[in-house]
Amino acid sequence: MLSRASILGVLLAGLGCRPSASKSPDDTLSPDTADTADTADTADTGPTDPTDAAYALDNFAHYELELDPDHWDTLRHETRNLFELLMGDCQAEPFGSPFTWFPAELTIDGEPIGTIDVRKKGFIGSLNDEKPSLKLDLVEYDDDLSHWSVERFTLNNAVSDPSLIRQCVGYDVFDRSGIPAPRCNFARVSVNGNDLGIYVNVEPVKEPFLQRHFGEEVGDLYEGTLADFRTGWSGTLERKTNEESEDWSSIEGVVNALEEAEDDDLLDALAEEIDLDQWFTFWATEVVVTHVDGYAGNTNNFFVYDDPERDKLVFLPWGIDAVLLPREWREGYPESVYATGALAHRLYNHPEGRQRYLDALDEVLATAWDESYLQEQVDAMEHVLEPELGSDARAIARQIEVVRDVVEDRRDEIEDELDAGPIEWDAPMRDSFCMTDIGDVSGSFSTTWGTIHTGDPFTDGDASLSLSIDDGSEPITPAEVGVVAGEVDDTGEHLLYMASWISDHEAILVYLVATPEAWAPGELEIDFDTATAALFYRDVDTMPEFELVSYIVGTYTFDEAGTTPGDAITGTLSGDLISF
Repeated sequence: MLSRASILGVLLAGLGCRPSASKSPDDTLSPDTADTADTADTADTGPTDPTDAAYALDNFAHYELELDPDHWDTLRHETRNLFELLMGDCQAEPFGSPFTWFPAELTIDGEPIGTIDVRKKGFIGSLNDEKPSLKLDLVEYDDDLSHWSVERFTLNNAVSDPSLIRQCVGYDVFDRSGIPAPRCNFARVSVNGNDLGIYVNVEPVKEPFLQRHFGEEVGDLYEGTLADFRTGWSGTLERKTNEESEDWSSIEGVVNALEEAEDDDLLDALAEEIDLDQWFTFWATEVVVTHVDGYAGNTNNFFVYDDPERDKLVFLPWGIDAVLLPREWREGYPESVYATGALAHRLYNHPEGRQRYLDALDEVLATAWDESYLQEQVDAMEHVLEPELGSDARAIARQIEVVRDVVEDRRDEIEDELDAGPIEWDAPMRDSFCMTDIGDVSGSFSTTWGTIHTGDPFTDGDASLSLSIDDGSEPITPAEVGVVAGEVDDTGEHLLYMASWISDHEAILVYLVATPEAWAPGELEIDFDTATAALFYRDVDTMPEFELVSYIVGTYTFDEAGTTPGDAITGTLSGDLISF
């Protein structure tokens, strides 16, 4: 059976491009590590930056927030409706933020800071009601307010990283590659006296970041979320500076070069718009740290900045909580290259572009990827975290060991794959990820709680279904529909599914998966947060298992909905069928 989390996995896999690759034949450290760190690439002879203290590794801070309990309840439950995000012409504009700012009193390490603004942050994978990622704005009510000379903080919940350390290690590798990257350390966060746990304090990519790395902050900064340099795909690039500007010439220049330039002119055309040396290094570093959800791997989680001094676009990393992944967590991706993004795709399939990428990969492995240094950094981070882990210490230590193994193995993984020559990237660029309404579904159901475990939906309940597909075909109204309901053993989530044969060899399933809190008499909106529904199909003669046809957006109305074995589960379903 497919849990709500599994359905999310199916959807997110659909947003990515996981090709099968074929071979071509032809800075603050612990005292023990401070003396051995290689700082040649990051040496700074200027005055000390007062904000360094905010991100010093040994500065494990405690953030305490006090705000109206009703505001907190609203804040933590705010979410994104994935179906609304991806419906229609979803690539025409940035996804924006659905989150609300609320006033709060902030204390850091026992020192009252003052009244600030706080809101939830995140796109899909990092959203969490119990431990939301947070943005803190210290200057909303007082322009002079700051702490460690920092005016805005980004506190990531690290729910996608059971080791807690991947972001900090990964950004360090980008920094050592010469790529401007956020600074990073760890903190504990509490709200209204409730300890939310350990967070990762990541430097926001805003004007102070730009000033620190580029000496100014007047250029155009764009955040890329499921965005690409392709016609119809650049609309989701979101301006983060100069928001009122209508000048998109630098982005359009890259799109035009990729789509119009012949191979002989491609690199020169791109060099008019992009710092190509910086881009190749950025691309190679994404691959070395296994940032499969970055630009090259998934057209996601990146910034580009139009640096006025160079008059070129430069790439910046972001959202790297899923890096330094073991092999089994990045199934389908090759070791030595990701080329889903249009820029990576075109250049890897261009002879000179491929060679420049491979040269950059060699350079990153030779300089930034220093296993001894990185293992020392992992040790230093674990040393900082250990006193704060409590009962989670053993589990987190095991996950940190996974990161150590990746650091130890990554060079061999890449070089072993390249021993037979550079791989071929045969996968096409992905189709649009926007979803369309392909029809509708309605029905009714009557069963009892616990029947999910009997294995025969046709003997444990009665149901009806009617499906209409917008392809001119006749509506589907099966004569016999079975239904069961109960708790999913491995997740604790509540499941109702209806099953029917629509021919002697074709079957359909309609699943509803919901959180226990949502399982009650009344209307249950399918919002992909508390509840998810989907339609599956199987031809038993040709298909080994059921395959996803569409998601369902609509409402289940429960007339009865108990959770004691034998309790009646009755109601109706009405919704739209939504598909990619």
